[in-house]
Amino acid sequence: MALRRLSLLLPMLLLLPAAYFSLSPVALLPDTQQVIIAQLPYVLGLTVALLAIGFRRSRIMLAALNLCVAYSLIRFGLQTSLDNPDAYVMFSGLSVLLPLNTALIAMFSEKGAFTATGFRQLALLAPGYLFLVLLDAVNWLGYLLPWLPMSMLEMLFLETYLSQASAWVFGLSLIPVLFSLYMRRTPADAALLASLVAALVMILWFDRPLISALFVSAALLVLAVAVIQSSYSMAFIDELTEIPGRRALYSKLNTLGRTYTVAMVDIDHFKQFNDRYGHDVGDQVLRMVAAKIAQVNGGGKAYRYGGEEFTILFPGKTELQARPYLEEVREVIAAYPMRIRSEKRPDDAKQGREQRSRQGAGEIVKVSISIGFCEKAERHQEPDEVIKDADQALYAAKKAGRNCSRSAGEKNSRGQASYKRG
Repeated sequence: MALRRLSLLLPMLLLLPAAYFSLSPVALLPDTQQVIIAQLPYVLGLTVALLAIGFRRSRIMLAALNLCVAYSLIRFGLQTSLDNPDAYVMFSGLSVLLPLNTALIAMFSEKGAFTATGFRQLALLAPGYLFLVLLDAVNWLGYLLPWLPMSMLEMLFLETYLSQASAWVFGLSLIPVLFSLYMRRTPADAALLASLVAALVMILWFDRPLISALFVSAALLVLAVAVIQSSYSMAFIDELTEIPGRRALYSKLNTLGRTYTVAMVDIDHFKQFNDRYGHDVGDQVLRMVAAKIAQVNGGGKAYRYGGEEFTILFPGKTELQARPYLEEVREVIAAYPMRIRSEKRPDDAKQGREQRSRQGAGEIVKVSISIGFCEKAERHQEPDEVIKDADQALYAAKKAGRNCSRSAGEKNSRGQASYKRG
């Protein structure tokens, strides 16, 4: 889980520092090349918006629009000294709107860009920018300078451009962004955090040449990566168990060599869990089994094949080599005392562990699995044939009494291979 969260933040951890270390070299480039860099956010913004619309990632689209609109106002309204009253009021407005809109987007739900909800979300973000554009068009921005609160006139740090008011807004905006990232754990939420950090750095050192172009571009690249990560998860990751699904399995099988072993895993009496406790408990069982088989040793990789059936793939291993690791997984699951969670269980993981440790916190049930496995042989022309033989071995394990494993390749005195310890 920690590794997955780190992978979500990796694009931000790579691209934002790259933008920062590019500030000095970019400032030395010829004017013609600097002009190209200044146009880059528009190209990236359009690309990200189209990708987000295509994959129905409305929050990513709104985040891209938020950055691009703010960048456009910087390019057309802030290419002058902030001593100019019009420029300072515009800058002060942007330094509040950017983080505030990012926080709002973090709280939005994914409903698609061209839906009633999507248009309402856009309507919440647009008024602030439209107000700044309207005031700039009628040359009224400068008249608002005496009306700005003192916290927007005093900087938080010397030699920076982050006002006290803007610092408060950034700090408060960070709360919903981090909360959404913690609860949802999606690439979009990690990208929103990157957008907020990029906006903060851009405001802090606003006088650096091309800082807005570099950091807006970096944030947009993180958003683009988020679209790709989201589309990959939709295609290859099972939403319930958070392990790779069948499409990922077949994609991997097509890259393997001549030696590998496929194990088909089925939860014993799974229908009884659903019938007796309901589908919510059935989902708990699926998640528990997925978590256990995902920890398989020996280089195995777990996949959800469908329903209550899973697959474990061992690249480069024979049946004999894979068997001990499969038995280890089977025994771990059979020995695990799974407690049926209460509908009023806490969201906090620590509190949940404490609740499960108390007597009477829920009924304890035992779960077991049956396993059939088969190694790639000369008779197998396609990966489907290996899976079919592993499935037949799984059926034999079910007939043998469940909570055991059977091999497609080895024979015992009854004409079937079996293996069960304990």
